[in-house]
Amino acid sequence: MTVRDPREVYDDLIVDRVERDADAEEFAALYANEAFRAGWVAGGIVLDDDDRVLLAYHGHDEAWLAPGGTLAPGESLRDTLIREVREETGVEIHPGRPHALVESVVHHDDDYLRFRYVLFCARAIDPETGENLGEPDEPIEDAQWFEELPDNVYGQELTAKVLKRCQEGID
Repeated sequence: MTVRDPREVYDDLIVDRVERDADAEEFAALYANEAFRAGWVAGGIVLDDDDRVLLAYHGHDEAWLAPGGTLAPGESLRDTLIREVREETGVEIHPGRPHALVESVVHHDDDYLRFRYVLFCARAIDPETGENLGEPDEPIEDAQWFEELPDNVYGQELTAKVLKRCQEGID
């Protein structure tokens, strides 16, 4: 399945591009990174009926994050979001529309790697979180609902912007 870039559909996306250089060793290691291999990552600002936001705690990063992950072959971005939120939190969702796209590009000499991270709004179908969180190689230690974002949220600024849109019902 070919992924349709949300920038072709929505003219009000929050769009950012993050570029950096890497040395040869780091660049070679990034070839194994599933996000760079797949090219797309879907994440979700998931709200419950009380407009609380669902976050997953990532042990290696020691941070809360919007649940999500890498596109698998044959999946749409929405299918990826549904699967990843279920895997990381145990929560079933109904995805809304995307609100942000961040393109991450890493350069080394004349070569580059990139992936696009698309952040959606979503609603929980059932807010009950699971017990076996993440895949065996993922350090997801917890999933919780928050009335406000905690201080240690990965991508705090972008998460806050999209959360505000979701809570305001911009769809």
